[in-house]
Amino acid sequence: MSHSEMTWSSGLIPMIEPEIVTQIISSISDLAVVLNTGGQILGVMTNPRFSSADDFKRWEGDAFRDHLTIESIAKFEPRFKAFVETDDPVLPVELNHPGAQPDTSFPMRYTFHQIGTDGAILLLGQDLRPVWDIQQQLVAAQIALEKDYEAQRHNDTLFRVLMASTDEAAVFVALSSGEVSDCNPTASTLFGKHRNDLRGSSFASAFDAKDGRDLIDRLAAIGADADAKSMTVSTRSPKRDVVIRPTLFRVAGEQMLLCRVSLADGNHVQADTLNSNLIGLFENGIDGIVFAAKDGRILSANEAFLNQTDVTNTQELKGRAVSDFLGRGSVDMNVIFENASRNGAMRLYLTKLVSEHGSERSVEISTSSLQAGNDAAFVLVIRDANRVESSKDARSQATDVDMVSLIELIGSQSLKDIVAQTTDVVEKMCIETAVEMTSNNRVAAAEMLGLSRQSLYVKLRKYDLLKKDS
Repeated sequence: MSHSEMTWSSGLIPMIEPEIVTQIISSISDLAVVLNTGGQILGVMTNPRFSSADDFKRWEGDAFRDHLTIESIAKFEPRFKAFVETDDPVLPVELNHPGAQPDTSFPMRYTFHQIGTDGAILLLGQDLRPVWDIQQQLVAAQIALEKDYEAQRHNDTLFRVLMASTDEAAVFVALSSGEVSDCNPTASTLFGKHRNDLRGSSFASAFDAKDGRDLIDRLAAIGADADAKSMTVSTRSPKRDVVIRPTLFRVAGEQMLLCRVSLADGNHVQADTLNSNLIGLFENGIDGIVFAAKDGRILSANEAFLNQTDVTNTQELKGRAVSDFLGRGSVDMNVIFENASRNGAMRLYLTKLVSEHGSERSVEISTSSLQAGNDAAFVLVIRDANRVESSKDARSQATDVDMVSLIELIGSQSLKDIVAQTTDVVEKMCIETAVEMTSNNRVAAAEMLGLSRQSLYVKLRKYDLLKKDS
């Protein structure tokens, strides 16, 4: 006894016959290999339950490395050398032995043990094939699971594309709860709600109170009846009559309704508001927009273009060419149209816009080539460049002065001080530009710069820009 624990001392270990030792070693391991310090096999013992015992007997006299796969040799030799030279315990190593069939192998996990005083080394090996089989099954299951996930993602993508591309509103409703499970963008537009707001909401709540009462039961009856096809109800907001064609089906043990909803007057529901947005941009935009034919005739123009050219109304533009309002006339028009035709678009062409009364203003023109039916057309977006140019000139002059001042500092101050002053110059330029672009709207300038309003005032005061801006 030592510290209340039972321990063995060499004097108490009973003498064990060699045959019994062999039996013990072969029982506690699947494969036991005795090596000399050079790595040569002196003997092999196998567990009675381990297969192909006769094959391992032929290893005796061979080098152990000759019965390892190529990648296992690189793992075994450093570990074996460290054990022989240091006589210190080393970590177990997992090695692969070539199998009986070509391109096959079986894994073993070996531990290293010193036996006797003649330098013999005992390797006790444990067969890892049962573990390897389980690992292979897990890998195969993981691959099958990934394939199922991929197939599910594929089908889900097809479903989403189909739902998004159909012009008819489609809503999936759980029959047990009456809640919307999913819907397409057209349904969101029809009911005037975002898709996330519709999901999980009561489908009946989207309709007028008298129509919403017992709506799910009536839809289920129609969906189950082969003769009944549809029903007409009124939506709550926006108020309109719609036709619902339900289909009853079962999925994952739950009954569902696919409700296809369309306007009772036969019109299609627009899945988005792009058309109305474009019309609003054309009519109320601050930049001039002109649609012109291939020969330069003006097809249509917005109110902003009329303001830029001092034209009274669009009737006066009929039959006139775009070149009538360009500083260099047909030269400008040919350059713009040829480049837009060749490249599909032309960006930021600088020229002069001539008004009805002969006054000129600098403009930037962006042009895109369109296909209007069988004919080509061009759309010109015309932006006033006077303010942009003045801002650029002011910033350019300020930059030149600041850069000259910085260059004069070279040799008189350290690089660190010069860089610090350069940072101040850049910061001042950014603040001046933001204030200029926002027409001295300091709230907008602060948001543009990502500053709080108080921080902007601090920096304006720092660079003595408060009086200048006011």
